[in-house]
Amino acid sequence: MPAESTFLLAGLLFVAAALGYVFAKYGETEDDDELPDQLSSDYLKGLNYVLNEEPDRAVELFTRMAELDDDALETHFALGGLFRKRGEVDRAIRVHQNLMARPSLGQAHKDQAEHALAEDYLSAGLFDRAEALFTKLAASSEFRVKALRRLIRIYEITQEWDRAIEIYTELERATKGSSATEANSQLAHYYCELAEQARLEKDIVRAREMLKQADNCREPTVRSLLALANLEADTGKHKSALRKYQKVIKQSPDLLVDVLPQLVEIYEVLGDPKGLAAYLRKLMAEDQGHLPAIAMAAVRNPSIDHPVVMDALLQFLAADPTLRQLIGGDRIEAAGEAERREMLGDVRGALRTILASKPAYHCTECGYACLALQWQCPGCRAWETVKPEIHIRLA
Repeated sequence: MPAESTFLLAGLLFVAAALGYVFAKYGETEDDDELPDQLSSDYLKGLNYVLNEEPDRAVELFTRMAELDDDALETHFALGGLFRKRGEVDRAIRVHQNLMARPSLGQAHKDQAEHALAEDYLSAGLFDRAEALFTKLAASSEFRVKALRRLIRIYEITQEWDRAIEIYTELERATKGSSATEANSQLAHYYCELAEQARLEKDIVRAREMLKQADNCREPTVRSLLALANLEADTGKHKSALRKYQKVIKQSPDLLVDVLPQLVEIYEVLGDPKGLAAYLRKLMAEDQGHLPAIAMAAVRNPSIDHPVVMDALLQFLAADPTLRQLIGGDRIEAAGEAERREMLGDVRGALRTILASKPAYHCTECGYACLALQWQCPGCRAWETVKPEIHIRLA
């Protein structure tokens, strides 16, 4: 729930809006008698109800005022917006439904009321009602772009990716393509979602078709390449999958944590452990930033047991003074090869237990933390901003 200070701030903002209306309408009059006593009294009562946490009485009073005075509509909209921001969506819905029930409401105000009510429904999770109103508003010149963006959000939440693609295409036409840069590969991700659904249904042909559509988008995503690599691995095309996984790492090095297990498995299937060793050494020689990602992959995936991976883990742990002292780095390095592997295995198991209670991914935009890779952040709804943690933090 919002803090009390948040409630007070919202109330003060509403008061400012209401007083702005009063002064805008009557502030320039030379005769103080032109300010209607009833209107002035009602406003003071209404503002008092808002600040004293009596929302139902405020709704009743401002509804009556809106019926008597068209200029009070903007204050009514401000009141509804205040309730929605405070989380009192039922009261916001009541305010905006009261407005829409007015037979004398002009078309512009009617569209405004429908938009506000649609936002109420969206906030309340009533997606079918919100969808119906936003679909209607998509025909409005003033609210068209806003309504289309909200429809896309609804279809993302409900995972109706075909509809999201349809509305996104309509949005691009409405904005003359300017939405593409704002979306950050948004359309390509919709096709990738459809490809993933097809892959789970074993419909490889459709999965490939959707990934081709993703690659043809104006703003493609590395996700489509990763999905295609997974498809190649599923269908036994291991060499092709290997090349694509390596391209994924080149394009997006932070995905090495997730891709390394698949790489290790493919090299094992191909019977080429030396090839894996050479590839990993090349990665670390080109960029030492790959070392913590390989170490993290080794900790999180107990099936990875390649000597170069284990050496990379030891090298990473030894480079951190705190971790080196904690694991007894000098003692491990002085041990024989067999004993060292056994000791390092115990350390890896202990670290995995510690990390199991910590988020493995975080959003670079809003800080949302989660245990599994999410292509769309559940917190801020941004695409491709969730990245794996590659540093082992004990605190």
